[in-house]
Amino acid sequence: MRLLVLHSDRSARKFLEKRAGNQHFVKTVGNLAKAVREIIPYRPDMIIAEIDTRKSAALDLLRYLRRNRIKLPVVLVGEAGAGILQPAAMKMGASAFVEYPMEEQALARALARARRAFRELNDRMPEITPEELDSNLSDLEQRLNRQMVCFAGRNQVYIQSLIIDAGTTTKPRITLKCPIRKDFGHPPNVYYEFIRDVCCGNPSACPAYQEFTARKAS
Repeated sequence: MRLLVLHSDRSARKFLEKRAGNQHFVKTVGNLAKAVREIIPYRPDMIIAEIDTRKSAALDLLRYLRRNRIKLPVVLVGEAGAGILQPAAMKMGASAFVEYPMEEQALARALARARRAFRELNDRMPEITPEELDSNLSDLEQRLNRQMVCFAGRNQVYIQSLIIDAGTTTKPRITLKCPIRKDFGHPPNVYYEFIRDVCCGNPSACPAYQEFTARKAS
């Protein structure tokens, strides 16, 4: 697994690199700007970020990931007092918190916990949006297929309805099953808002698209 470590203290970066380096590939950076520049070329599987009540880098990173629709598990590391920020950070998308300094096994458990929480969250089907409920889904499906920018999503938008208990079905909704997301280990199904904003708007914000283009360029 490729880890990107964001920490302002050089000795802490070395410490975390040593703790994780036996099991993972690790790249360390000292500030948010460098972390942001590394996300696409390095393609980390997870980010470890310093959280500190006196510094905003971790929360700024979470805002950046959310704003750009980049889905990555983020493990926060900080001294015990930084735990006060944990609830807010978790709401913003962080996957786990571990106190610094820690033993190698404690960090390994935090990484595994973050990866599990991230997968469970992103495998979950989002709620149907008000726009879907208020629209003619056939028209919406056709419009999104016309507006599709990502090569992998061309003519792939469809209306999904799942059979559940006693033969009843879920409400129909807009869905796209992406072949390259499956190839790179991401949940293949994406839904209306992601299709609208990423597949039809900015494919480079999709981790699978980033990984595909990086592999093609190498």
